[in-house]
Amino acid sequence: MALMLATLLSSLSHVLTQVLGPILLVAAAGYLLRRRLQVDVRSVSRVVFYILAPSLIYTSIVTLDFDAATAWRSLGYYAVYMLMMGLIAYGLTRLWGYNGALGSAFVMCAILLNNGNYGLPLNLFAFGPEGFGYALVFFMFNSLVGTTTSIYLLARGEDGARVALRRTLKTPVVWAIFLGLISRSTGLVPSGALMDMLQLVGRAAIPTFLIVLGMTLAQTDARTNLRPVTRLSALRMAGGPIVAIVLSGLFGLGGVVRSVAILQGSMSTAVNSIVISNEFEAAPDFVAGSVFSTTLLSIITLPALLLWLM
Repeated sequence: MALMLATLLSSLSHVLTQVLGPILLVAAAGYLLRRRLQVDVRSVSRVVFYILAPSLIYTSIVTLDFDAATAWRSLGYYAVYMLMMGLIAYGLTRLWGYNGALGSAFVMCAILLNNGNYGLPLNLFAFGPEGFGYALVFFMFNSLVGTTTSIYLLARGEDGARVALRRTLKTPVVWAIFLGLISRSTGLVPSGALMDMLQLVGRAAIPTFLIVLGMTLAQTDARTNLRPVTRLSALRMAGGPIVAIVLSGLFGLGGVVRSVAILQGSMSTAVNSIVISNEFEAAPDFVAGSVFSTTLLSIITLPALLLWLM
């Protein structure tokens, strides 16, 4: 019994100091930066959105080595995962009477996950370059499909689908994904100074993701819309991992890819959902509260998952 307890404490110490510790410290720096110096979150976020994230995604696609068959199976798993979470969330909005903007925002917060700001560095620290590669696959899919679906949900009505398509096609991340896939399939990859520059810029994305996360939490008030925020948090942080575990087994995922699939399916609501909800004035207080609440809960749920997965 004493040996089991010592092993558990050793594993927990490793997770907290070597995996979550660096992430929380950088996010805390972003939190203090916003609190003390009032640095504009949107300006920093736009640097990530237009420069750092696209560079990271493009260079990762063309340089990372992962099994294509496993990657496609992982995408199938994640597509079904997002569909299941969306249907569950939609059913709950009908049950609880969340109509209009609140209902759409509830579904968005259930399917748009923090696979980038939080998930990429977490999987990198936990599972190394291989885990980072698969985490990037899930992040790209969630960025493309999750963001498109979320914009449609909040903009639906007159020209909803057209607005969603137009805005998605203007997203730098989408172009980075397409160009990366073309370069990887054709072998036409930048060399020399250009590639070095892209990799240098891309490496800055991970810490800046976390700084933006901390800055966003610093200006969020989680006390509004307490009941729907609590319900969404329970669905996201308890229901999400359960669905991820079940589906990863059904899709036959194993090893590192299974661990990454479960972890990425257990992440908190994406910070980007706040940007989208503000753009369409769709329950922004509820969305901000959900991001804050699920991120805080993840400090408890993710170490528990990592202890089980590692």
